[in-house]
Amino acid sequence: MSRRTSGPFGPRSVRERPRRRRVRWCAAGVATVALLALTSCAEDDPTSTEGLDPFLVTYVQLLNDSDESGLVRHLSAHPHGGEDAKARIAAYGGQGWRVKWTKASEFPGFWNVRLRGSRDPGATPVDVAELLAREDGEWSLAPMDGVVPKPDGAADITRPE
Repeated sequence: MSRRTSGPFGPRSVRERPRRRRVRWCAAGVATVALLALTSCAEDDPTSTEGLDPFLVTYVQLLNDSDESGLVRHLSAHPHGGEDAKARIAAYGGQGWRVKWTKASEFPGFWNVRLRGSRDPGATPVDVAELLAREDGEWSLAPMDGVVPKPDGAADITRPE
């Protein structure tokens, strides 16, 4: 004869408890394995160029369109993205770039990218070097010179003439 106890959802048999414990332990084990699988896939590989080409395609399109607000969103990974977007639109905006790029990396997570190609007819060719960084799977451009204020007491790195 089995003893009956009362649970939150009505009466239940004492014999059912071990089976429920096994089911709970099994469910907890499956959840743990799934969590470990997800976290192992989420690690960022600093040598990967995944997402770099779409990032550059969008960057060039935003420059060609002189879309400052879009470029601000695109460069939002950097704290000075707004000022940088304004400087980039002033320097390169609306020029009709048709470019290809080459990329090289000397350090994990940092890529030197050279954009080369043509502009609208009658303009000089495009030859621009950019430094890109990958952090937590997100790409960001190093800000243009003069965008980030130099800290007080920082050494001058300008070459003497």
